[in-house]
Amino acid sequence: MINVGIAGYYNEVNRHARALDQLPQVSISDRWITDDAQDGAIDAKTGAKYTDPEAILAKADAWIFCNSGNFINRMLTLALRKAKHVFLYPRVIRSSGNVYPLIKLAREANVILKCSGTGKYNLKGLLEAIPDPKAIAMIEFQHGIRITDSPASTTISEVLLSDIEIVNALIKARNTFIKAKGLGIFNSHPNIINARLEFDNGSAVNYCCNMVSLQDEHLITVMLKDSVLRYNLITNDLSGWYLKHAVNQNENPIFMKNIRVESSDRLYDELTGFFSLIRSGTAFLSIYDNGFEPYMLADRIIEKASKTLVQYA
Repeated sequence: MINVGIAGYYNEVNRHARALDQLPQVSISDRWITDDAQDGAIDAKTGAKYTDPEAILAKADAWIFCNSGNFINRMLTLALRKAKHVFLYPRVIRSSGNVYPLIKLAREANVILKCSGTGKYNLKGLLEAIPDPKAIAMIEFQHGIRITDSPASTTISEVLLSDIEIVNALIKARNTFIKAKGLGIFNSHPNIINARLEFDNGSAVNYCCNMVSLQDEHLITVMLKDSVLRYNLITNDLSGWYLKHAVNQNENPIFMKNIRVESSDRLYDELTGFFSLIRSGTAFLSIYDNGFEPYMLADRIIEKASKTLVQYA
């Protein structure tokens, strides 16, 4: 039995608790609610507030950290030092510079440190439509957010991270090249990013993210050897253009297929994978396997876009 502790905002803690209740040989030992003050955590059972992370961490073998904040970061660092397995989210990490010290702590303690995806998009239908991901030659990615719909709290870094998770789910290869251009319409930060990504298997991605678009758009086009797939991440519609062998000259060698893709929560699958790693005895995970790769790649794109930023404000 693996005893698990969960810490974060109320709704996130309950969401993870519901998922954990479905997993065999997993027991929730603690649920801790953090508030905006971030000077402690409240025991969900008793309502008592604790300000000492050491007193909180003792019972659980593994911890799930759902949200960011000073107290969560103190708990995270101490959990790794005390050889606790950790499952966390990108928003917990303040910057890419904080990633490597955490990986070092996990390696020294010989525990699993796994970073989840943002969980915004489920690609199950798209992945099932691609028989061989290695056949992906190129991806065109368009993400436009209508300026009137873009929340003030949403940053291009958050949007970019979710999109890079999609790219990494499709292209199982190492990034070898990044070229990015940034445009700042209203301030000194990029509102629009155009990027070119290349990978060591020969595939490439042309990416555009526009936070001041005239309309909402979230499309990904995947070019394979004998087909082209286009997936709308807003409507979950998947269209395919497939080449087929033409029997005679008058026959159209291309046929189209439309598929309705159902969206689902991938939290259960991610948690299952995390606990499978713990049970397998797997120790240190590489940067590609531990889930931090999209975070680091998105950070590099932002850095390059900021260096080439053109401002119109």
